[in-house]
Amino acid sequence: MITGTAFALLLFIGAPIGIVLALSATAYIVSTGNVSLLGSYSLQLFSGINKYGLLAIPLFMIVGEIMNHGGITRRLVGMARAFVGTMRGGLVYINVIANMLMASILGSATAQIAIMSKVMVPEMTREGYSKQFAVATTAASGLLSPVIPPSMMFVVYGVLAQISIGELFIAGIIPGLMMGLGFIAIIFVMGLLRPYPEAKKLTGRERLTLFKEGLITLAIPVSIIGSHYCPVKLIRISDKIL
Repeated sequence: MITGTAFALLLFIGAPIGIVLALSATAYIVSTGNVSLLGSYSLQLFSGINKYGLLAIPLFMIVGEIMNHGGITRRLVGMARAFVGTMRGGLVYINVIANMLMASILGSATAQIAIMSKVMVPEMTREGYSKQFAVATTAASGLLSPVIPPSMMFVVYGVLAQISIGELFIAGIIPGLMMGLGFIAIIFVMGLLRPYPEAKKLTGRERLTLFKEGLITLAIPVSIIGSHYCPVKLIRISDKIL
């Protein structure tokens, strides 16, 4: 009774879930007098953070911050613009393609939408798109991040289910590309029903420059996925040889 009351009260006042669980467990120990359980606190705390795979999550977040402040986001948007060129409604396609490229680096839908909304929403609004449409397109395209590797959801699932994170990353490539192409197809159909504003025209030299500037950023997802996939392949090859 005391444990349940403490748990409900802490949740009601909005305490963080970690504190809720810790104080509720403490209330149970105090109410039952089983003080020996206090010795397991440190062990449980250590085992909770002693998971090598979960270290990828804060590292992905650091990569995202470095990328945003270092101008890599702008390069990816420019690279997407070089692909689309002068298509009508090109900025909508750029939004989806840039989000696909961002998803291959960040791995977090929340972080990706927060970054891309600062870049794409003002740009689309200036080009004549409604703010609601710009926000909806950016938010929907940001949901590619949990599917396209490296995905934080894959990392968490791989750690909990004891499944190879590298193999999960490889398995997410084709579904992620299919989702991105599905978004592009929907945008094309919507463009037939409601004409988009014309895209800014680019010369061949401008498109080549934008492509070159963004090309080097693709080394980031290649290195991330390769660092997970190559060790798995080497282990399997060594197992076959031995």
